[in-house]
Amino acid sequence: MNSQKEKIGDTAFNGSNRSESLLDIIRRCQDGDRKAMEEIYSRYRSSLFNLTYRYTRDLSSAEDLLQDIFIKIFTRITKLRAPEAFRAWVYRTAVNACISSTRKSGRGKHIPLTENDNPDEAEADNSHIRLDMEKAVSILPPKQKAVFLLHDVQGFTHGEIAQVMKWSEGTSKYQLFRARMKIRGHLKDIRP
Repeated sequence: MNSQKEKIGDTAFNGSNRSESLLDIIRRCQDGDRKAMEEIYSRYRSSLFNLTYRYTRDLSSAEDLLQDIFIKIFTRITKLRAPEAFRAWVYRTAVNACISSTRKSGRGKHIPLTENDNPDEAEADNSHIRLDMEKAVSILPPKQKAVFLLHDVQGFTHGEIAQVMKWSEGTSKYQLFRARMKIRGHLKDIRP
Protein backbone atom coordinates (compact mmCIF):
# COMPACT_ATOMS: atom_id res chain seq x y z
CA MET A 1 0.00 0.00 0.00
CA ASN A 2 2.87 2.38 0.77
CA SER A 3 4.21 2.07 -2.77
CA GLN A 4 0.74 2.86 -4.08
CA LYS A 5 0.65 6.04 -2.00
CA GLU A 6 4.04 7.06 -3.39
CA LYS A 7 2.92 6.19 -6.92
CA ILE A 8 -0.06 8.52 -6.90
CA GLY A 9 1.89 11.41 -5.44
CA ASP A 10 2.24 14.49 -7.61
CA THR A 11 5.61 15.92 -8.44
CA ALA A 12 3.99 19.34 -8.19
CA PHE A 13 3.75 18.98 -4.42
CA ASN A 14 6.22 21.46 -3.03
CA GLY A 15 6.89 22.07 0.60
CA SER A 16 3.66 20.45 1.74
CA ASN A 17 3.18 18.18 4.71
CA ARG A 18 4.24 14.89 3.18
CA SER A 19 3.61 12.89 6.34
CA GLU A 20 -0.04 12.64 5.34
CA SER A 21 -0.70 10.64 2.20
CA LEU A 22 -2.57 12.05 -0.74
CA LEU A 23 -5.24 9.37 -0.29
CA ASP A 24 -5.89 10.57 3.26
CA ILE A 25 -6.11 14.19 2.12
CA ILE A 26 -8.53 13.24 -0.68
CA ARG A 27 -10.74 11.33 1.74
CA ARG A 28 -10.77 14.28 4.14
CA CYS A 29 -11.59 16.58 1.25
CA GLN A 30 -14.47 14.31 0.24
CA ASP A 31 -15.76 14.70 3.81
CA GLY A 32 -15.74 18.49 3.39
CA ASP A 33 -12.56 19.28 5.34
CA ARG A 34 -11.48 22.81 4.33
CA LYS A 35 -7.87 22.24 5.43
CA ALA A 36 -7.68 19.25 3.08
CA MET A 37 -9.06 21.41 0.26
CA GLU A 38 -6.40 24.03 1.00
CA GLU A 39 -3.74 21.33 0.89
CA ILE A 40 -4.92 20.06 -2.50
CA TYR A 41 -5.10 23.63 -3.76
CA SER A 42 -1.56 24.40 -2.64
CA ARG A 43 -0.23 21.17 -4.13
CA TYR A 44 -1.79 21.59 -7.57
CA ARG A 45 -2.10 25.37 -7.95
CA SER A 46 1.25 25.98 -9.60
CA SER A 47 1.19 23.18 -12.18
CA LEU A 48 -2.46 23.82 -13.08
CA PHE A 49 -1.83 27.54 -13.40
CA ASN A 50 1.05 26.83 -15.80
CA LEU A 51 -1.27 24.67 -17.88
CA THR A 52 -4.09 27.25 -17.93
CA TYR A 53 -1.69 30.05 -18.80
CA ARG A 54 -0.28 28.08 -21.72
CA TYR A 55 -3.78 27.72 -23.10
CA THR A 56 -5.04 31.25 -22.46
CA ARG A 57 -1.83 33.29 -22.71
CA ASP A 58 -3.51 35.85 -20.51
CA LEU A 59 -2.81 36.18 -16.78
CA SER A 60 -6.32 37.22 -15.81
CA SER A 61 -7.99 34.55 -17.97
CA ALA A 62 -5.62 31.88 -16.62
CA GLU A 63 -6.44 32.86 -13.03
CA ASP A 64 -10.19 32.81 -13.77
CA LEU A 65 -9.89 29.44 -15.46
CA LEU A 66 -7.82 28.09 -12.57
CA GLN A 67 -10.53 29.20 -10.14
CA ASP A 68 -13.19 27.48 -12.27
CA ILE A 69 -11.12 24.29 -12.34
CA PHE A 70 -10.79 24.20 -8.55
CA ILE A 71 -14.50 24.88 -8.12
CA LYS A 72 -15.20 21.88 -10.38
CA ILE A 73 -12.69 19.74 -8.49
CA PHE A 74 -14.10 20.56 -5.07
CA THR A 75 -17.76 20.31 -6.06
CA ARG A 76 -17.23 16.97 -7.81
CA ILE A 77 -14.66 15.33 -5.53
CA THR A 78 -17.34 13.44 -3.61
CA LYS A 79 -18.16 11.61 -6.87
CA LEU A 80 -14.56 10.43 -7.28
CA ARG A 81 -14.72 6.66 -6.77
CA ALA A 82 -11.03 5.85 -7.27
CA PRO A 83 -8.86 8.21 -5.21
CA GLU A 84 -5.81 6.46 -6.70
CA ALA A 85 -6.70 8.12 -10.01
CA PHE A 86 -6.96 11.58 -8.45
CA ARG A 87 -4.03 13.14 -10.32
CA ALA A 88 -5.36 11.96 -13.68
CA TRP A 89 -8.86 13.12 -12.76
CA VAL A 90 -7.57 16.59 -11.78
CA TYR A 91 -5.65 17.01 -15.02
CA ARG A 92 -8.54 15.65 -17.11
CA THR A 93 -10.78 18.25 -15.46
CA ALA A 94 -8.19 20.97 -16.17
CA VAL A 95 -7.52 19.98 -19.79
CA ASN A 96 -11.25 19.75 -20.54
CA ALA A 97 -11.79 23.18 -19.00
CA CYS A 98 -8.88 24.62 -21.01
CA ILE A 99 -10.15 23.15 -24.27
CA SER A 100 -13.68 24.35 -23.55
CA SER A 101 -12.43 27.83 -22.67
CA THR A 102 -10.30 27.99 -25.80
CA ARG A 103 -13.27 27.04 -27.98
CA LYS A 104 -15.57 29.56 -26.31
CA SER A 105 -13.19 32.51 -26.34
CA GLY A 106 -11.18 31.84 -29.47
CA ARG A 107 -8.04 32.27 -27.37
CA GLY A 108 -5.06 30.01 -27.42
CA LYS A 109 -3.48 31.60 -30.46
CA HIS A 110 -0.11 31.84 -28.68
CA ILE A 111 1.21 29.45 -26.03
CA PRO A 112 4.39 30.13 -24.05
CA LEU A 113 6.53 27.05 -23.60
CA THR A 114 8.73 28.48 -20.88
CA GLU A 115 7.86 28.95 -17.23
CA ASN A 116 9.07 32.56 -17.32
CA ASP A 117 8.08 35.06 -20.00
CA ASN A 118 10.78 37.57 -19.03
CA PRO A 119 11.73 39.34 -22.31
CA ASP A 120 15.39 39.69 -21.31
CA GLU A 121 15.69 35.94 -20.78
CA ALA A 122 13.77 35.25 -23.98
CA GLU A 123 16.31 37.27 -25.98
CA ALA A 124 19.14 35.38 -24.34
CA ASP A 125 17.86 32.01 -25.47
CA ASN A 126 16.98 32.63 -29.12
CA SER A 127 13.56 34.16 -28.69
CA HIS A 128 12.82 33.92 -32.40
CA ILE A 129 13.13 30.12 -32.27
CA ARG A 130 10.96 29.96 -29.15
CA LEU A 131 8.34 32.20 -30.74
CA ASP A 132 8.28 30.06 -33.89
CA MET A 133 7.83 26.98 -31.72
CA GLU A 134 5.04 28.61 -29.73
CA LYS A 135 3.27 29.56 -32.94
CA ALA A 136 3.62 25.99 -34.22
CA VAL A 137 2.12 24.60 -31.01
CA SER A 138 -0.70 27.13 -31.05
CA ILE A 139 -2.04 25.83 -34.37
CA LEU A 140 -2.32 22.22 -33.18
CA PRO A 141 -5.81 20.72 -32.81
CA PRO A 142 -6.95 20.72 -29.14
CA LYS A 143 -6.23 17.03 -28.39
CA GLN A 144 -2.80 17.12 -30.00
CA LYS A 145 -2.02 20.36 -28.17
CA ALA A 146 -3.09 18.77 -24.88
CA VAL A 147 -0.91 15.67 -25.34
CA PHE A 148 2.06 17.76 -26.48
CA LEU A 149 1.80 20.12 -23.50
CA LEU A 150 1.24 17.30 -21.02
CA HIS A 151 4.10 15.14 -22.33
CA ASP A 152 6.76 17.47 -23.67
CA VAL A 153 6.16 20.49 -21.44
CA GLN A 154 4.64 19.15 -18.19
CA GLY A 155 6.59 15.85 -18.26
CA PHE A 156 3.70 13.39 -18.06
CA THR A 157 4.24 9.79 -19.18
CA HIS A 158 2.04 8.25 -21.86
CA GLY A 159 0.39 6.14 -19.15
CA GLU A 160 -0.53 9.27 -17.21
CA ILE A 161 -1.78 11.02 -20.35
CA ALA A 162 -3.87 7.95 -21.20
CA GLN A 163 -5.55 8.26 -17.78
CA VAL A 164 -6.06 12.01 -18.11
CA MET A 165 -7.47 11.88 -21.63
CA LYS A 166 -9.24 8.49 -21.24
CA TRP A 167 -7.22 7.06 -24.13
CA SER A 168 -5.00 4.06 -24.56
CA GLU A 169 -1.25 4.61 -24.27
CA GLY A 170 -1.01 3.88 -27.99
CA THR A 171 -3.41 6.70 -28.78
CA SER A 172 -1.37 9.05 -26.61
CA LYS A 173 1.81 8.08 -28.45
CA TYR A 174 0.10 8.46 -31.82
CA GLN A 175 -1.35 11.88 -30.97
CA LEU A 176 2.06 13.05 -29.73
CA PHE A 177 3.69 11.75 -32.93
CA ARG A 178 1.10 13.63 -35.02
CA ALA A 179 1.60 16.80 -32.96
CA ARG A 180 5.36 16.65 -33.37
CA MET A 181 5.04 16.04 -37.13
CA LYS A 182 2.75 19.08 -37.47
CA ILE A 183 5.13 21.21 -35.42
CA ARG A 184 8.09 19.99 -37.47
CA GLY A 185 6.23 20.72 -40.72
CA HIS A 186 5.31 24.20 -39.55
CA LEU A 187 8.87 24.96 -38.47
CA LYS A 188 10.23 23.61 -41.76
CA ASP A 189 7.88 25.95 -43.67
CA ILE A 190 9.06 28.92 -41.61
CA ARG A 191 12.76 28.08 -41.69
CA PRO A 192 13.50 25.96 -44.77
